[in-house]
Amino acid sequence: MKNRYLFACMALLQIAWFTSVSAAQADHTYALKETRQTVALVEAAAREIHARGEAAFDEFRQANSRWYQGDNYVFVWDLQGNRYVYPPDPAHERQNLIGLEDVGGKPIGTMFVETASSSSGKGWVHYQWNRPHDYLPLWKSTYIMRATAPSGKKYLVGSGVYEPGVEKAFLVEEVDAAAALLAQQGRRAFNILRDKKSRFFFHDIYVFVTSATGIELVNPAFPSIEGRNLWDTTDSTGKYLVRDYIRVALERGSGWVTYKWPRPGMPHVEATKTTYVKKVMVNGEALIVGAGMYE
Repeated sequence: MKNRYLFACMALLQIAWFTSVSAAQADHTYALKETRQTVALVEAAAREIHARGEAAFDEFRQANSRWYQGDNYVFVWDLQGNRYVYPPDPAHERQNLIGLEDVGGKPIGTMFVETASSSSGKGWVHYQWNRPHDYLPLWKSTYIMRATAPSGKKYLVGSGVYEPGVEKAFLVEEVDAAAALLAQQGRRAFNILRDKKSRFFFHDIYVFVTSATGIELVNPAFPSIEGRNLWDTTDSTGKYLVRDYIRVALERGSGWVTYKWPRPGMPHVEATKTTYVKKVMVNGEALIVGAGMYE
């Protein structure tokens, strides 16, 4: 009986280990070299904090090191929003930035802390920011990761990429977050998904919600189509794109579809769009939530 119990425990540990390894591998499935490098840099910095705590901070500030080269650097906050490491301008460290916003009013200070405080302790935040000593804001995607020092104090470490390419992993992360929000708040979440200051609107990416019958419920890029039934909508190739992504979501739970669709701000010009969709149950009703990237 004891041996059976030990065998069962070992089997469960093996399953848990395999699941964690698989999840970690999935997290690192990025197409672009600069994205992979950014994630690797943040992970390495987090390991330094785990091992050495605040003793690593001076190295993070060193110019022309692995931690700080030109526009690429790691920064460190605690989970109350206090900044400890900011290599481009160390004189402005020790500030509380929980209220920090980008040029569009997106509350990125709160978003950094919420990302690091989440159950996974990591994720991407997308916003508009200017390079050091530059006045023109650009889109920036920053990878955030929680790190615990030997003292037990928790920090967040991050690094960003200016004008990054959009990764499929970005879309999956946002659609999963939108689906979780819908499952929790129901249709009350629609206004958050429409808010351009929320996490769900960046670059030319946005989250949409469609009913299983084809009614467009949320579309912040093209609000005029909200409330319309798009079941019979075809793109320029004749593809019934709405039927297609509804079928994928309902039959598989989630998946990818490709079709022609206008970019935001260009309603009469179609481009190839690759979209991730997911089914979410809201008060017993199946809704399809999705987000796509343009070629």
